[in-house]
Amino acid sequence: MSELLRRHAYSLTYLLLASLCAIGMASQHGPSELGFAPRLVLNLTLPLERMVTLPVQELRGVWGDYVALVGVREENEKLRGRLARLEDENHQYREAILSSERFQKLAGFRAQREIPMVPANVIHQDLSPWFQSLIIDQGAAAGIRPGMPVITDAGVVGLVSGTTPGASKVMLIIDPQSRLDAYVERTRARGTVRGAAGPDCDLDHVLRQESVEEGDLLLTSGMGGVYPKGLRVGRVAKVENKTSGLFLAAKVDPVVDFTRLDEVFVILEQRQIPEDDAFSAADEGLWPEPPPPMGPEPPPPADPPTTAEAPR
Repeated sequence: MSELLRRHAYSLTYLLLASLCAIGMASQHGPSELGFAPRLVLNLTLPLERMVTLPVQELRGVWGDYVALVGVREENEKLRGRLARLEDENHQYREAILSSERFQKLAGFRAQREIPMVPANVIHQDLSPWFQSLIIDQGAAAGIRPGMPVITDAGVVGLVSGTTPGASKVMLIIDPQSRLDAYVERTRARGTVRGAAGPDCDLDHVLRQESVEEGDLLLTSGMGGVYPKGLRVGRVAKVENKTSGLFLAAKVDPVVDFTRLDEVFVILEQRQIPEDDAFSAADEGLWPEPPPPMGPEPPPPADPPTTAEAPR
């Protein structure tokens, strides 16, 4: 029995003091100062109460902080999602403004030209070392045929090389197979702009005595039956000084940035050179026949005498 009391002495003492305190407080019928016994019990139990309630309060504070952090994390996730949506909308608005500006510029360029053109969007680019081409979203259904030139407000893009009902393939002027006749705006010197399978082109077949300098603007000459005259092609970047030969050579930077193409125009016109048999025949003559001489007409020549057949 004594061993049991010794083991539970603190618990029994705490229970006794709490009971005395409760009895003392219950005996008071109104607000008044505490008696000796309740004060004694309160002073003795206050440290114990603090020891018990302090971990609970700390745990409650930690739990509150955790709940608050969870709420802040959720709010941050919501704010990040909202910020991403706003940035996406802002990007779409900027892109719409830029597209509107490009289309207004293209529409103004189209209005200045009297030739029929079809606007198209670039949907694919192939800028490999062997082929320089792109695909647009307009094709045979819009009246586009192979051989039609493709341009922008900046200048010449290339030539339609193939079509489907809803798309067309365009060979760029920087493609190695591309050739176009051009002239220097400053001196009217003519040459051939040839694709060099890279970001630039070559200018060939310019007579050596012609004046070609860096920065000269090249325009389409209208020769060859493909491109209309006066379209911007590029600027001379470098003139190669050869010591021999009839022609000089130069490098040309195209005026169109093919890596940033979004919209283009297809000229609905195929200018073909007529065949030789379509021209007038050579026996028609270039000048009218001279009039007959004045005076009496000479008598017709007499028939030659017939020779009698020799007898057999």
